[in-house]
Order: sequence, then structure tokens, then C-alpha cells
Amino acid sequence: MRRWIVLVVLWIAVGVPVALLLDFLGVPLPFGIAWILVFAAALLIAQQSFLDESGPWPPPPPEQVQRGSEVSRLAWAVDARTGVVGIPLRRRVSALADRRLREHGLSLENADAAAVDAILGPGAHAALIVAEMRRPDLERLLRALEAPPVPSNPERA
Repeated sequence: MRRWIVLVVLWIAVGVPVALLLDFLGVPLPFGIAWILVFAAALLIAQQSFLDESGPWPPPPPEQVQRGSEVSRLAWAVDARTGVVGIPLRRRVSALADRRLREHGLSLENADAAAVDAILGPGAHAALIVAEMRRPDLERLLRALEAPPVPSNPERA
């Protein structure tokens, strides 16, 4: 608020002598005052920030929009010649396995092989961490994920 008062007083202090000088030079007083007000308004508008600068800088890159349906991408996820599972399907199955393990209080990254195999079935841990997942590993994992989850405490079941 103090800033606006100082600006108004400053404009009056500068505008009155300029208006009197323009009147002395033959410019009609109302016309001179009008141009001083237009100039003041232009300076006030020029001080405004018209961009939203409140967000993080630099802005995050735009998200990549993938064309086509997810079903079509997953349909070609297993190479018919070699039997190697593609990256999108592998990520999907790993996420499902991790979700099943989290229901039992484990995480895929830091769980030991015996605990993972106890929940998802024998060989599940090896299938999840292998460099190239093959079709039999994928089928074994999907069967284990489709089966109802094993209760974590057998006495309560």
C-alpha cells in the first residue's frame, strides 16, 4: 500500500510541473494532463507481469502420448521366433508381482528368493530377475498371479 502512495505522490510531483510547462508552451492544460495520465497508465501497465512465474523452472517436459491401444502393444510383446518377452509386458507382469508381494509385506527389490517363491510359486523369483524373460517363465508367473493369494498367516485362514 505504501508503494502506491509513493507512486501517486511522485506522479503528482512530476506531473504538475510538466503540465505547467506544457501550458506555458501553448498546449491546453486539460490536453496536457490527459497525456500525462495516459503516460502514467502506460508505465503502470508496463510494470505488470503477464506471465505466471509461480511454478517450477524449468517446466517439466511434456508427457509422451503413445499412439495405439495398450492391447495391441501387449499382443506383440512376446517374440514368436525367440520366445523373449518384450519390455512393456515384462514391466506389467513385474508390477503385478510386486503388488502381490506388497500385500504380504515384501518388496520385489529387497525380498529374498525363498520368500518370493513361497508366495508366487517355485521359480518365480528367478523368472522375475532373469535378463531375458522367456515364454515359459511368463506363463508360470501369470498362473501364479491368477491364483488366489496365499494367506500370510496360515493359522488365521
